[in-house]
Amino acid sequence: MTTPAVSVVIPAYRAGAVLPRAVGSVLQGGLPEAALEILVESDDGADYPAAAALSPAVKVGVSGAVASGVGPARNRALDRATGDWVAFLDADDWLAPGFLAEAVALAEGSGAAMARLEVRLAGETIFDLARHGAGADFDLAARTGASLRPVVRRTRVGRFRNLLSQDVAHGLEVIGAHGGRLPLTAAPYVMELTEGSVTDAGDFADRVEAAYRDHIRAFRAGETVLSPDCAEAAARVFEAKMALNRRHASEGAGRHFYAFAAGVAG
Repeated sequence: MTTPAVSVVIPAYRAGAVLPRAVGSVLQGGLPEAALEILVESDDGADYPAAAALSPAVKVGVSGAVASGVGPARNRALDRATGDWVAFLDADDWLAPGFLAEAVALAEGSGAAMARLEVRLAGETIFDLARHGAGADFDLAARTGASLRPVVRRTRVGRFRNLLSQDVAHGLEVIGAHGGRLPLTAAPYVMELTEGSVTDAGDFADRVEAAYRDHIRAFRAGETVLSPDCAEAAARVFEAKMALNRRHASEGAGRHFYAFAAGVAG
């Protein structure tokens, strides 16, 4: 049996309406179907037959866990992964055509690559990570407050915490473990938002601040694979994110967080 080139991890919670689009975008990622392992990890007990029917590459994991959180769901999928590389996709997001082929090519040269995050609201692009830097490093993460979606070797992928912004903490560990800077893909990872989404809620800053403080504590306590210098840089990213969230709460009334962040990131 041929080992797949890429395992794509997709946690799913009440995702029946959007998951087929996410899976379809993986199939259009520029790699042969035989090179893909699409690991849908159910966090609601559903077996998602419509998504599974799209391709033999789709493998739905139903552990019995319900509402365990995105981090634990990703970790369960990672336990099943067999690909040389691992990519991450949320069920309500999608990958631009050719994304996976490009990301793997970049990662082969540097050990990992970071997705160019593009955030759309009602069909309009309100944030594009590539407008704020040519590569992914601690500075870019601090200035933009962006979600981080790496493509990384499975043997170096690491684990996710069960906290808000666990994707950022994980992405910072990938950046730090690969020299402090990763290439950005040209093809975007598209986060499609609607009014009233989690990051658009008026109490966003209040609900995530406790999680940010816990991430800061963990990095400074050495609960990470990073060197002390990189762990401190990661902690400072979360301090910057906390400050950005507070600024959004006080100055960004009526503006989505990502639209506000795009305006102040520089």
